[in-house]
Order: sequence, then C-alpha cells, then structure tokens
Amino acid sequence: MNFNVLTTTLTNFINAFTNGWNNIFPAVEWLTGSLLAIELVLVGLFWALGGGEKLAAVFRKIIFLGFWLWIVWNFPSLCHAFVQSLIQAGTIAGGGAAPSLLDPSRIAGYGITATAPLATKLENIGFGLVDAIVIGWGYLLIMLAFLIIAWQVFYAVLEYYLLVAIVGILLPFGFLQQTKFLAEKAVGAIIASGIKLMVLAFILSIAEPILSNLTFTNADITYNELFAMLLTAGAIAFLAWNAPSVAAGLLAGAPSLSAGVGTQNAMAAAMLTGMAAQPLVSSVRKAAGAVGNRAAANLSGPSGGGVSGVASQLSSAAGNSQSSAVTKLPPNWSSMYMKHKK
Repeated sequence: MNFNVLTTTLTNFINAFTNGWNNIFPAVEWLTGSLLAIELVLVGLFWALGGGEKLAAVFRKIIFLGFWLWIVWNFPSLCHAFVQSLIQAGTIAGGGAAPSLLDPSRIAGYGITATAPLATKLENIGFGLVDAIVIGWGYLLIMLAFLIIAWQVFYAVLEYYLLVAIVGILLPFGFLQQTKFLAEKAVGAIIASGIKLMVLAFILSIAEPILSNLTFTNADITYNELFAMLLTAGAIAFLAWNAPSVAAGLLAGAPSLSAGVGTQNAMAAAMLTGMAAQPLVSSVRKAAGAVGNRAAANLSGPSGGGVSGVASQLSSAAGNSQSSAVTKLPPNWSSMYMKHKK
C-alpha cells in the first residue's frame, strides 16, 4: 500500500540536518583556528624549554594535530563512510537483503496491507460483540507492532543525522589535552548511533521479507491465524524496540535482552493499545446501556406492570404485613417482656 508520510518526513529532516553542518561550519572553522593556535604556541614553548631532546614528542604532537585537523575538516564524509560500512556489515550478516532504513513508510505499509482483511471483517461483523472485541484488539496490536518497527527505524536514522549536524562543534576541543573529552563524547555518540543502525539493518534484513509476506489465507479469519500474526509481528517489534539497548549492550559487553525487558515492553504496549481502544470500549458500553434501558422499558410496560409492578406490589405487601404485625401486639407487651426477662 502507498504510505509515504514517514519517509517524506524523514527526507525533509535529513535535508535540513545536512544543511545544519554547512551552517555551523564557519563557527567550527573559527574555533579550530583559535584552539589550534593555542596548542601550537604551547608546543613551541614546550620545545623551546625542553631542548632538542624533546624533538620526537614534538613531532608526535604535530602529527596528531594534523590528523585531528583532517578529521574535523572531513567529519561528515568520514561519518557517512563509517556508518555505511556498519550498515553493510549488518546487512551481510542478515543475509544480504537490503533493509528499508531510509523508507520506514514501507514497513508501515506492510502493516496496513496485512491488517486490511481485519478492517474489512470489522466493517461486516454485525452484532458479534465478542468477535468484534477480539478482532478489534488484534487489529490494533498488529498495526501497533508494525508502527513500532517503522518508528524505531525513523528515529534511529534521524538521530544519526542529528548528531552529525551538531556534534561537529565539539570536535575542535580535541586539540587541547584539557578539553579533548568533549571531542571524545562526540565521536562516541556517532559510533553508538552507527552500531544501532547496524543492529537495525541486521534485524530488518532478516525480518523484512517475513513482514512483507504476512497475510491471512482467506476472508474467513480464524483466531489461530490472528494470534499467529500477532505473535510474529510482536516478536519482530520487540527486537526492533530493543535495538538501542542491544547496541548499548554490545558497546558495554553485556547482554540486554531478557524476559523482564519483554514483560515491561508488553505492559507498555498494552497501555498504549488500551488508550487507543478507549473509544471502542466507550461505544460498546453505550450500546450495552441502550439495550439494557430498552429491555427494562419493555418489561415495565406502559401500565406499570412487569418487573416494576411486581416490585411495587411486593414492597407494599411487606409494608402492610409489618404494620399489621405491629398493630396486633397486646397493649401491655412491654411489661410482659420485662417480666419474662427477669
């Protein structure tokens, strides 16, 4: 199905972020010139005070300054080459199928195509309330799984281009020993974002052929098919949702996928789908209330009979029996009660 909202939005953001580096580059140039001049002055003083015996250290420092200046000047192209190599590695590990990292709308379109029979069945379901609830919840959860995958791809690519656009201002601080931790943070952010894209490329290269072929056999959808599609799409969405934690675990050398994480994500998905299904639940409640009121009106009838008439007769009979029982007590009942008590 043709669904291009996410892809169009992502393309517009990429173009804006690419222009962001060009806009910030004059500030990067000025900062690079200032900090590099300070470092060269310090190197000259170090050489002058240390004598010729420090020549090797001075040459190492000059080589490092030249190498870092080359990195600052060519930062976007170096980042793109590095991240594209990571994405290619993830694609090769996943079997070579090209993932839709720059086209998240295609993934959402897979979900719309897969759930189209469910939408048709909901329109023609009639008065089957149980089937409507089960199929309605299944439709929402399956569509949510596809949207989670598309959203994760969208935000991962967007995060990478955002980092490339703004972290360049921190790179000139790598010239000075006292401020190089800022440049290290910038480079580390690009590496972490690239590893996240590599994990997503690996997941999508394996899962995208499965997602594109998810469909129901015929219009008569059974619960078995519904739950099978829900579990398949949910499992892939769980992997995509945990791609950032997998990347962080890869950098830290620790596993990040566990049953507890899956339970937390399932609870979060249930809360989201509950919020999305609230209009459906309210409409079902209104329909049930209308049916109940109509049934009560039919039972009561215009003459005041039926259930309400029987209830009024029973209450009046109970009141009459109670009053008659009170009036039949003897006049000296209190004195008789006191004597019996003694």
